[in-house]
Formats: sequence, C-alpha cells, structure tokens
Amino acid sequence: MMDLLGRCLLLAGCTALGLARGMALKERAACLAEFRRCLARLTRELTFSLRPLPDLVADLVARGPAGDFFTACRESTQETWTDRWQTGLEETNLPLKEEDRQILRETGEVLGRYDGESQSQALEGLLARLEENLDQARADQDRLFRVYLALGVTAGLFGCLLL
Repeated sequence: MMDLLGRCLLLAGCTALGLARGMALKERAACLAEFRRCLARLTRELTFSLRPLPDLVADLVARGPAGDFFTACRESTQETWTDRWQTGLEETNLPLKEEDRQILRETGEVLGRYDGESQSQALEGLLARLEENLDQARADQDRLFRVYLALGVTAGLFGCLLL
C-alpha cells in the first residue's frame, strides 16, 4: 500500500514540476502583455497630455508583477525618473527574460528625458520590440507548455517504473 502511495506521489510531484515550468511561460507572456498595455497607454497620454510623468504613471492600473513594478516606481525615493525606473526593475520580481528587462531598462532611460513627442516616438519603437518579445513568449507558451507537462509526466512514470 505504501509502495503504491509513494509511486502516486512521485508521479504527482514530477507532473507538478512540469506544470510549474509551463506556468512560468504563461506568467512571462501575461507580464509582457500587461507592460505592453500600460506602456501603450502611457505613450498615448504623453502624446495628448502635458501632465508630469509621475502623475501619468500613477494613473496606470496594472495587475500582477507589472502593477508591483509601477507601485515600486511611484514609491521610490530616487530623484530622477530614470533612477526610479531602474530601482523598480531591481526591486520587483518580474517573470521576464534578460532581453525583456533590457527593453524595460531602455524605456526607463527614455521616459522623462525628452519632450512628449520625442518620448512617444522612442516609446513606439520600444513597444514594437516589446510586441516581438510578447509574440515570441506566446509562441513559446503554446509550444513548450505541453512539452514541459509531458516531460513531467514521463519522468514521473519512469521513476515509478524504477521503483
């Protein structure tokens, strides 16, 4: 009886590991989508509004890690907006790859340094790059989620056979 229970737990554990790895892919895609939505809205606001950047960011309603990031930016005690942005990137646990973080770093360097039109143009270019990463993340999610789940189940079954 204990042997059967051990095998079931081994199978469930390996399956859970595969599922967790697949869910990390979904979290990355969701985080990128939320950042893209927020930055697109910020770009539109910069084009049509003369409000200060901290006020515009305060109006962004984001969920999940993106929301935590924007909250960290607003609450930072740094003087310049670029420093606040970099601090937010460092302090927030974002489920992103390094190339995603690099795009966000470049976004922080653009914000608050130029006039509204120049910021909007630069942000549109960065948004295009972020969109490419989002498309790649969604493709990875669709393709690799099933792979990770199958690997987890297979590892669990293999472990059960070895016991």
